Order: sequence, then structure tokens, then C-alpha cells
Amino acid sequence: MKELIQLAKLLREASALFSSISKKELDSGDVTWQQVLILEQIEKGPKTMGDITKAVDLSYSTTSGLINRLEQENLVRRFRDSSDRRIVWVSLTERVQEGMELEDPHAISSLHALQEMISQKKKLTS
Repeated sequence: MKELIQLAKLLREASALFSSISKKELDSGDVTWQQVLILEQIEKGPKTMGDITKAVDLSYSTTSGLINRLEQENLVRRFRDSSDRRIVWVSLTERVQEGMELEDPHAISSLHALQEMISQKKKLTS
């Protein structure tokens, strides 16, 4: 039970940290963790909707909805392929191209603690 309580506290702290960082780095408090995974996929350059969908392991319609909201926040843009109009590409806007930096030492230690706990539990349940 002690580990469960510790995990709950770490998750609460990680959630608050996620909200704080997304507000600071993306100037938006409405970004979900799934949307951050999409942003990670296109961080190094544009990708197709199909590639993003496979990488984040979500359905095409779910990914499309998440990207719609990222577009409304002016975080990404979509554009059609010049040779095949059926292919839709997604890229970051200038608003987020600088990248995200995590500098808060307390935040980093909390994330490491959560990561370590998850790693240990995965080993035990595998």
C-alpha cells in the first residue's frame, strides 16, 4: 500500500508539473500528454499524418482531432503533399520551434523518481 500511495503522489506531482511546463513552454495550458507526444514526433521535421498515427499508437481519427486542437492553438500546421494531395503533412509552427527545456531541478528529480519507480515495477511484472 505504501508504494501505491507514493506512486499516487508522484503522479499528482508529475501532472501538476506537466501543466506548469506546458503553460510555460507552449504558452498554453490546454495541451494534453497525447498532444505533446505528437509534438515530439514532428520536433525534428514534418511528418505525415499516417506516420504520426503509427508513432503515437492512436487511431487516425483520434490523432486528427488532437492535431486539430494543436492547430487551433497555433502550435502546428498541416499542408498537403505537392505530388499526392491525399497525403497530409504536419509541422511545428515558429511558435514552438525553439524546443522545450526543463530546467527546474525539483521537477527533474520528481520525474526521475517517477521514472525509476515505473522501471522497477515493470521489471517485477515482466
